Amino acid sequence: MTEDTALSRYFVRLARPADIPAIRSMQERSMWVLGGDFYTPSEIAGFLTLFGTMDDAVVDEGHYFVAEDHRGAILGSGGWTRSRPRYATASAGTRNPSDAPTVRSVFVDPAATRRGVGSAIMARTEQDAIDHGAETLQLTATLSGVALYQRLGYQTVEVTALDLPDQSRFECVRMRKALGTLRFRAA
Repeated sequence: MTEDTALSRYFVRLARPADIPAIRSMQERSMWVLGGDFYTPSEIAGFLTLFGTMDDAVVDEGHYFVAEDHRGAILGSGGWTRSRPRYATASAGTRNPSDAPTVRSVFVDPAATRRGVGSAIMARTEQDAIDHGAETLQLTATLSGVALYQRLGYQTVEVTALDLPDQSRFECVRMRKALGTLRFRAA
């Protein structure tokens, strides 16, 4: 089996607390490599230092998923929560995040891009949210993730930025999707 074939085979499962170190490592690699086309090294470093890539509590809630290959390598991650993200208070936007469930910490390993990993994570996340009564999901997308979310039907609510300690700004996009139409497919 070639490496390309090996990377195209994965499955999505619930994340476990023991996965957190591998998840964080993949997420930081993703931010540096994939985010590097949209943000300066200083902006990425500031974001990672101030906010990190995820709250461990999201894994404990039981709505956070990983895509894993046949060797157990984590190729992607993401999920949803009703908890307010740490970065919510640092947003320079004019709108307050609503109480809608929030998609959090969706990342794909740079070596696994363009293989449907992000879409698979989001499909599992959306279905899980529907199964738990969510009618809408919101998220704050990095600039590198906006195209994926648009393809999945998320609409821009607001272009905003997170204020960083060095007075720079980490631009992002608040997005939202009504899940009502998905409910019929899930039934």
